[in-house]
Amino acid sequence: MIALFLPWILISGVVLPIFQGNIKINADYAVYEDTGGLRVMDFFYEIPYSGLTFVRNESGFTARYRITMEALDRSSRVMAADVWEHEVQAADYSVTVDPDSIISGAVRFSLPRGTSSVRVSVYDRLSERQSMSRFIPEGDGRGVHLRLFKSGRPNPSRIYGLDDTIEIWAEFVSASNSVGSWEDSVLWLVKKGKMVLTGVRAGVTRNADRMTAELRLPVIDSGFWGSGIYTAEVRLLSGNGAGETDFEVKLPFYYDDSLWNARVEQLIYIASRDEIRRLKRTVRVNRQSAWKEFWQDKDPNPSTTINEREQEYFSRIEYCEQNFSRGDLGYRSDRGRIYVLYGPPDQVESRPFEIDRPAEEVWYYYQRNLTFTFVDRFGSGEFVLWRQ
Repeated sequence: MIALFLPWILISGVVLPIFQGNIKINADYAVYEDTGGLRVMDFFYEIPYSGLTFVRNESGFTARYRITMEALDRSSRVMAADVWEHEVQAADYSVTVDPDSIISGAVRFSLPRGTSSVRVSVYDRLSERQSMSRFIPEGDGRGVHLRLFKSGRPNPSRIYGLDDTIEIWAEFVSASNSVGSWEDSVLWLVKKGKMVLTGVRAGVTRNADRMTAELRLPVIDSGFWGSGIYTAEVRLLSGNGAGETDFEVKLPFYYDDSLWNARVEQLIYIASRDEIRRLKRTVRVNRQSAWKEFWQDKDPNPSTTINEREQEYFSRIEYCEQNFSRGDLGYRSDRGRIYVLYGPPDQVESRPFEIDRPAEEVWYYYQRNLTFTFVDRFGSGEFVLWRQ
């Protein structure tokens, strides 16, 4: 594992690489000067197992990928390059398709003088698929560099879950004394949009010509977290130095108040008003068990790990939100109600607007011997059930 906290000055790495291609990659990097004045880049990456091709062997399953890194000058000529070959082992096939199986790695690359941009490619040796990114390794010039960690390791995805601790490490470029003093402290602010959720004052650690500060926030211990994008800001309370970085929190719906209430509301076609009311009043620690209890007697096949009816129900809800929300009310619309209750129609007959007649949709369910006619009475896109 690459040692990160060395007596060097971080000077860039604020623009995250964006990869194009058919391998999903999250990446981050740090550029610094070593003790000899040479520029070095540490490149951190995450690749889901499902993004690579695995083949069976005697010990299980194997994938192989290659990372190529090139330093380019202003004319896009290659000044330096390096290649790393990696092999990944999985004992069981289920691991190779598990969305939570992630490859985390890091490589180090020396940047020659005159480097204008860096090109990185990741190549799947078994499927010959690849993704590529080209970026300019420059700093933001505000006197601070921020790095996100999870469980003590770089977090290129910048995503945190319920059981994670948000770890942010700030290094202030202190080549001169104007950056701060030995007795300095920092103010951390965590914001969602323009709203400040919390503020933490913390001390700094100074070592040689650098100053560092850390912020640690366990997600599960803070009641203000919900799923979404957040911004962490840090600034020295004296001297120069300020910066910010974004990260994302993804929580189970039962732990996020707004997501929980929205999901419970979507039970309108399968739950009674009393059941919805009770679920909404359920405290966070009991929500997961209350949810499972609600769906337990509706499971058509309890021997499987998923509840097929629950899965189908919310698949229909999602379809309604995607297809019946423009000018209409999504799953709460008349079309949404019929779709959730009966599923996709066997045939849809669309009749466009005419001078003497509004637009209509006729849904046919042949096996049920049902026909539903929806009318857009005002031309707004809201189709109401006209007759059944």
